[in-house]
Amino acid sequence: MKEFKFLKPYWPLFHTQKTYFIISGGRAGGKTYSGSSYFIMNLMGPDKFRGVIGRFTQKSLTNSIYRDIVDLITDWGLTPYLEVKNDEIINKINGNSIITHAFKISDGTQTAKGKGIVGTMLLIDEAQEIPSEVEYIKLIDSFRSKDVNRKILVLFNPGHKAHWIFKRWYLPDGTPNPKWEEDHCFIHTTYKDNIENLDPGKVKEWERAKITDPQYYSHHLMGEWQTIGLGAVFQNWNWTDYNPDPEAEVIYAIDFGYSTDPTAMVKVQKRGKKLWVEELLYQKGYTNEDIVEAMKAMGIPRLATIYADSAEPKSIETIRRLGYPNIKGAKKGPDSIKHGIDRIHTFQVFANPKSANLIEEYQNYSYREGTGKPIDDYNHLMDSIRYAMTGVRDEESRYAVLGKPRSRPEVF
Repeated sequence: MKEFKFLKPYWPLFHTQKTYFIISGGRAGGKTYSGSSYFIMNLMGPDKFRGVIGRFTQKSLTNSIYRDIVDLITDWGLTPYLEVKNDEIINKINGNSIITHAFKISDGTQTAKGKGIVGTMLLIDEAQEIPSEVEYIKLIDSFRSKDVNRKILVLFNPGHKAHWIFKRWYLPDGTPNPKWEEDHCFIHTTYKDNIENLDPGKVKEWERAKITDPQYYSHHLMGEWQTIGLGAVFQNWNWTDYNPDPEAEVIYAIDFGYSTDPTAMVKVQKRGKKLWVEELLYQKGYTNEDIVEAMKAMGIPRLATIYADSAEPKSIETIRRLGYPNIKGAKKGPDSIKHGIDRIHTFQVFANPKSANLIEEYQNYSYREGTGKPIDDYNHLMDSIRYAMTGVRDEESRYAVLGKPRSRPEVF
């Protein structure tokens, strides 16, 4: 029987009690091999184990991680102890087992509809093939186990940031969203983590790709998510270091909506060439009175500086009379959208990772193809940030001299 050593990034599988393990990686990162080995280890262990290998279609299961598990059983000399029956592996000594499950049959028919999948551990292979978050939720909701701690491993190759996997679990900069940290563990490996098990010649070839083909290197070898797209209006915001300077000036801004569009409100803090932005409100059906009540509930000071869409002077005046006298209409003009976006680009922007709707707008707010004009969608919070920029002073203007300068005398 061969000895197998797990890669260090996989230690949480053994030392945490979390339910979900989101496992991604680049080529030759050991993701599949480690997942296969972990399932076999549990199959041979003393504890009750019923592992389920899931993939989107039944047809693709024949080429899934299940095949790697069967091959490892032979390679490790475990065949005498196990019985392999098509889509099931049974430990003849302790009764532990591994089975396969497909979300859909190859003809597109739903499988196990309304039925529970009984097991202690679920491994979803090639999760990027699942077409929607809804399908994923249906599967994990059907995975049931009694009197055991469920463990669900989700394996995938990172693709485009438009994919539901990215939107569900990651921040726009590709780091795990902290809102899942209570019961999710994120593991990401590349060939660098698995280098002791790889051919040195191949590693040298991959290292060379950093220069010869950087896009291939970053996406396929390092497992980085592909960018939102060249048309994205904003692409370089920082979502992991949101820690506003306590001395920063604070400005609030509102983009009005009601039935079709939401009312969107942001808090923008500025110091030097840094901005900290945070979503405060994103609701449809809010009257001006509702907005004011929400602002009071959030503790926004009565004398706070607030900028709002100047196209709605009546709403601005109502909010002013209801207790916020410093609300003003944001400056607008023929090129105000372009100028506002250009001005935001001059700052280093830090965004609050808990701002879910801001994340969605950031990922989807883009320029119309072939133009320098952004789409009129996914822009409610973005417009609010632009309005706030009306009140953001440039450093050089802070100490501007008041009054009209005297003209120089003419020289004859």
